[in-house]
Amino acid sequence: MTEYLNQIVTFLGDNPELAGIIVFLIAMGEALFIVGLFVPSTVVLVGAGALVGLGKLDPWSIFIWTTLGAIVGDAASYWVGCVYKDKLRGLWPLSRYPALMAQGEAFFRLHGGKSIFIGRFVPGVKSVVPGIAGMVGMNFWYFTFVNITSAIAWSIVHLGPGFLAGTVLSAIGEVSGRLAAVLGGLCVILFVIIMLGRWLIQIVMPLFPGTHIAVVGWFARRPDRVSQWVARTFDPVHPRSVGMLASVAVLLVTMPLFFWLISEVGPGESLVQADVAIRNLFDTLRTPIGDRILVPVTMLGDGFIIFLLTLVVAGYLFLRKAWRRATGFLISMTGAALFVPLMKGIVLRERPIDLSEGVHAYSFPSGHATLTTVLFGIIAVLVAHDRSAWVKAGVFTITAIYVLTMGFSRVYLGVHWTTDVIAGLLFGTAMVSVFAFVFGSIHNEKIGRGVLSGLVAVALTSIGAWHITRNLPQALVDYSPVAREETLALDAWMTNDWTLVSGRRIGLSGEFKEPLVIQYAGSLDALSKRLEADGWRRPPDWTVKSATGFVEGKTTPDDLPTLPRTHNGRYAALALMRDDPNGGVGGKRWVLRLWPTSYVVDANGNTLPLYAGGLLREEILHPLGEFSSTMIDLPAPALADNPVTALPGAVVRTRTDGTQTVLLPDLAPAIE
Repeated sequence: MTEYLNQIVTFLGDNPELAGIIVFLIAMGEALFIVGLFVPSTVVLVGAGALVGLGKLDPWSIFIWTTLGAIVGDAASYWVGCVYKDKLRGLWPLSRYPALMAQGEAFFRLHGGKSIFIGRFVPGVKSVVPGIAGMVGMNFWYFTFVNITSAIAWSIVHLGPGFLAGTVLSAIGEVSGRLAAVLGGLCVILFVIIMLGRWLIQIVMPLFPGTHIAVVGWFARRPDRVSQWVARTFDPVHPRSVGMLASVAVLLVTMPLFFWLISEVGPGESLVQADVAIRNLFDTLRTPIGDRILVPVTMLGDGFIIFLLTLVVAGYLFLRKAWRRATGFLISMTGAALFVPLMKGIVLRERPIDLSEGVHAYSFPSGHATLTTVLFGIIAVLVAHDRSAWVKAGVFTITAIYVLTMGFSRVYLGVHWTTDVIAGLLFGTAMVSVFAFVFGSIHNEKIGRGVLSGLVAVALTSIGAWHITRNLPQALVDYSPVAREETLALDAWMTNDWTLVSGRRIGLSGEFKEPLVIQYAGSLDALSKRLEADGWRRPPDWTVKSATGFVEGKTTPDDLPTLPRTHNGRYAALALMRDDPNGGVGGKRWVLRLWPTSYVVDANGNTLPLYAGGLLREEILHPLGEFSSTMIDLPAPALADNPVTALPGAVVRTRTDGTQTVLLPDLAPAIE
């Protein structure tokens, strides 16, 4: 079945003119009465979304055809129910699935007309609910309205994940623009945060009371005053005890993590290397369009904006005579504003770029992330106080999206290391937890949550729009990408300075990977031509068709694209491969990758980019005969297997750990 569905997806990519009809039939079949049980639409539609993200299919036509198919399928099922009524129960194949019919009827009785919308997303009942609606005589026009709106939402849900995956894949495979990877990655992060938030509030919290009662009972049995205070404060009878206990739990997690981060950002630590790798990755992904989106976002976290919003919120709370909450809010904001420069002066960590002066020239923690988290986190606590689980989930989800987007903008623009932002988020969350614990139980201060929400939204929009309109041109200049290259003299590089380049690949986690056994200064085209003459070739590009080779059981080494490994956050500038004659049953291949470094070589006034390369031998595996995968068979090749060794001008150097690195100056003159 998997092979069959993959063939459909491949066919869509190769025949875009027929894609609309195919997704229409798939979406319609998935919605047909009973038939939908046997039509696995998800794989095909997610694959179609990926093709849209890769630029292979037109997004609007695919979306429209998918939506129309879903509408027609449900309409046909409704018509079947209207015509046959209760006779359907005795007809084949429904007579074989009486439990399914009972389940669908129970679902319809529970949700009424909403079942058409909700049921479209529920496995099992989705194939019978429209037919049941026809059987019970549901109003046609009402059914049509719900059918159309639910089909639109269903199409977005099914095509969306594939579209995001396609955009990220296209960026990795250099098929599309870099901005897609940035926005796609941000969307994935936000999606995970939203799902975790809803899972915590709506699933975990309701399961908490049993443990809650046991813990409080243990404290209640102890005679000391502290235990008795804990028992009274967190008594389940107290309506706000669960929230207070959650605040304590969050505080006990965030503060230790914050201080652990401080210990891990010293020189030579793996997190520091990970920070550099992530910064380099975003350097390669930056685009003018991305800057115009994320520079305004980061400007909304400027001190000027935070200060004015703090005055607005504090002033409103005082006007409502919420004295304690207003005072607590000002203490929290003031404490965070003082803590950030204090920590910057203690840790003394340099920013990735020169942006500020004085203590703010240091980067740990991020002031934008810290103050934005405290400000909007406390506002969320005030607005969500004593509301239902659904309202709390919505309020904290919106807040998390805003705060995380702010932090993401700081990393994307290269003004903070990733750990700076994480530290700011952790400390800010801890401050919000303290506020929620101390002031969350106050019930005699009416603050007008709807008015507060509207006031904050209006103030942020108006002040932010004025600030961005006035200062965006200068901000784009201030946040413009900065070149980070060091120049090495040719002779110095060939003798000693080659050791400045890392001897191992550095992953995004900051960990050292396989050895880098090649350093090349010069034109990649010249090197590629020379190696291709010796039997090396470029691997297949990342396309839908080549990617499906990983889910087929007989793919040869020639047909599998190479995995997109990064070194210090940069993707390979050149990748070549060659068969290993001793490949065995599955086949083996050599893969050579060259990554750009932060160095250039000055060769008598001619500036040459310096690349570092690795050479791996990969074995092609076919687990269970259904998939194809690669396994590194030899990460440290012998010198004789290094193809650069035989090229003119190559010099072999040995590191202290015994690893041999081949230095190769520019081949362009020799090629000419």
